Amino acid sequence: MSGWFTETIVDNGRLPLFFLLVSFLLAFLFIRFSVRMIRAEVSWWPGNVTPGGMHIHHVMFGLIMVLISGFSLVAIANYHTPVANCILASVFGVGSALMLDEFALILHLRDVYWAEEGRASIDAVFVAIAITGLYLLGVHPIGFAGDFDAYQQDRSLVTLALVLGGLAFQLALAAVTLLKGKLWTGLVGLFFVPLLIVGASRLGRPGSPWARWRYADKPSKQAKAWSREKRFREPMIHAKIVVQEALSGRFGVPVNIAPVQEFPVADSLQASKPSLPNRVLSTIRWGSTRRRLRRPPVWRLPTLLVLFFLILAIVLVVVDAELAGSDGTVTVESSLDIGATATLLAVIAGGMITLTGLVFTAITLAMQFGASQISVRVVPMLAQEAIMRWSIGMFLSTFVFAIVIASDIALSGQSSSPVLSTSIAILLSFVSAFLFIGLVSRVGMILNSSRLLRWLAAQGRTSIVRMYPAVKESAPTAMADSAVVADPDDRTSLPESTSTVRLTQLSPDGRVLLAVNLAGIQRMASSWGVTVQLMPTIGEFVAQDAVLFRVEGPQLRVRPHKLMAALVFGDTHSPTVSPAAALQAIVDIALKALSPAINDPGRAVQAMDHLEDLLMTLAPRVHAEAEDSALTRVRGTRRTWGDYVAVATDEIRHFSRGSTQVQRRLRSLFETLRAACPPDQHPPLLARLSALDAQVAREWSGSLDVGLASVADPQGLGSEMGAMGRILPLRLGVEPAE
Repeated sequence: MSGWFTETIVDNGRLPLFFLLVSFLLAFLFIRFSVRMIRAEVSWWPGNVTPGGMHIHHVMFGLIMVLISGFSLVAIANYHTPVANCILASVFGVGSALMLDEFALILHLRDVYWAEEGRASIDAVFVAIAITGLYLLGVHPIGFAGDFDAYQQDRSLVTLALVLGGLAFQLALAAVTLLKGKLWTGLVGLFFVPLLIVGASRLGRPGSPWARWRYADKPSKQAKAWSREKRFREPMIHAKIVVQEALSGRFGVPVNIAPVQEFPVADSLQASKPSLPNRVLSTIRWGSTRRRLRRPPVWRLPTLLVLFFLILAIVLVVVDAELAGSDGTVTVESSLDIGATATLLAVIAGGMITLTGLVFTAITLAMQFGASQISVRVVPMLAQEAIMRWSIGMFLSTFVFAIVIASDIALSGQSSSPVLSTSIAILLSFVSAFLFIGLVSRVGMILNSSRLLRWLAAQGRTSIVRMYPAVKESAPTAMADSAVVADPDDRTSLPESTSTVRLTQLSPDGRVLLAVNLAGIQRMASSWGVTVQLMPTIGEFVAQDAVLFRVEGPQLRVRPHKLMAALVFGDTHSPTVSPAAALQAIVDIALKALSPAINDPGRAVQAMDHLEDLLMTLAPRVHAEAEDSALTRVRGTRRTWGDYVAVATDEIRHFSRGSTQVQRRLRSLFETLRAACPPDQHPPLLARLSALDAQVAREWSGSLDVGLASVADPQGLGSEMGAMGRILPLRLGVEPAE
């Protein structure tokens, strides 16, 4: 142990750092013991330092010690004073411990020593101990770990650019990791870069800045983030709290905070009209919406990948020739025989082209099955999945890469194996294998109706969050089903004259309206002094020369091309566009299941489970959006709560003839929604319950069948009495004998 200490600490000049760490630990343990004794009001222990009745916190003593020792270390830096360095380092460590022990006080500018906020002080101490310990062991952070050694050797600008680029990339990973709320991973990752890669690539913590910016409209990622937080982080936090309180005492003492004085808001400000949307933010959101809805051609990514790897193969042929040497000598050793290398590349090329054909056949059959057995709305969504395009592109790219390298071996007559090219070909084969696994999983989702329904429901929840971001938010968004009525008190909205904007130039992407930039239209209408009425709704097919906008007011400043730029068209109304599309896609699956050719009411019940979930998510948001809508210069049709209920249930109700299971599940859906929704959302539900009662009376004659079909059951046909049979308590075990 003494030999290790001498070699690692003393011989490397880290003895002052060792004294700093030891003094830091001893001072922290002592001050925590002292404050715990003071808190326990031990009579023989000296209390707080209070000259003249003023309490002086120990952070002041630490500040003085840090200033004196730091200044002294700088003053004697050019002298060989090992003993003084160790003494001053010890003083600096003691002062740092006293300061960081009250880090929370400095952060919050109030005494939160024993409050929950006081845990920040212990966290700061742990961070300081970890960083000092790593430095003591010779582990340095990014930029201090010999990153510039290569530049010191050759002093070339290319090397300097590569070094700076690598440092910038590592610092960017650290910034992303910290923005994702992973403090310890980001700080320790500055010393171990692989931790930064893991932290930056995985999901951010809920509540972190990254989660607020990137996951606001992605409920699936929010749910996964909370699941990981509960599964992994909470046990670690609990263990950390146990260690903290064992060292420093129990936190959680309430702190009396002066109440914030509330000032009355003038009625004129409360009644003011809503301001225009922020130009920069609305432009950014609209650009993001356009990029998300833009459907890239299926051939683009595979073509780009093939071209990239074709060029890479040609470049690597030249690089391998340089590595072989101009005089034929091999500068890079290889244990591969040239013949074995050619055979290996031929096997990779043949396997990739065979795999490409197999995958294309499997995808085609899966799409045919989806169109015939599930829904034609789902097939375009699956065709646009990134895993489909990446798989085909990587398979073909690996094939082309291997063919080029094998052809060079056959034509050049070289005697040495191309080590770099062969290694990359093998790496591409492994990447293709993993992509094949992902592709099989995605195709399997098409064949599994439960997973497909769950995927569609997740897409629907995402579109609900995008369209109704928050129940109390009333600003127009970049994509919505409707606009709101014009302000009747605004004189400029009175129709001095009226004009229309028609669809004269067909969109190459399709003619189904996918998104409307309401914020942009509102800003343009206010600038022009007109009222704009949007005629079609989201998801509607717009025919040639159909009216898109009706503009009322002075026409001098109206620019039709700017209004046209506020629309996005496509070929499919997918669940990522609006909640109505998600409901329609799930309803299509239920209707296919209820068709005479398939007759699978169980799948229809599964579909209604997800329909109920989406409607339960929609109900409070639609209700709040209707209450909070503001008066603007944009008018148009609006999908109401009744519209969503009709889209989700009416077709299934019509196709449920002769199926007790479906009728019971449908009744349960209406009853659940009625119990959860406010009274003003009940009329559409009550009307459909009445229609369902009339349908049961028409279709069933026997009293048993009428009774079965008239009961609400969340499982369809899970019990004779359905939900009504759950009034008895669940009993476990054997009843005691009297």
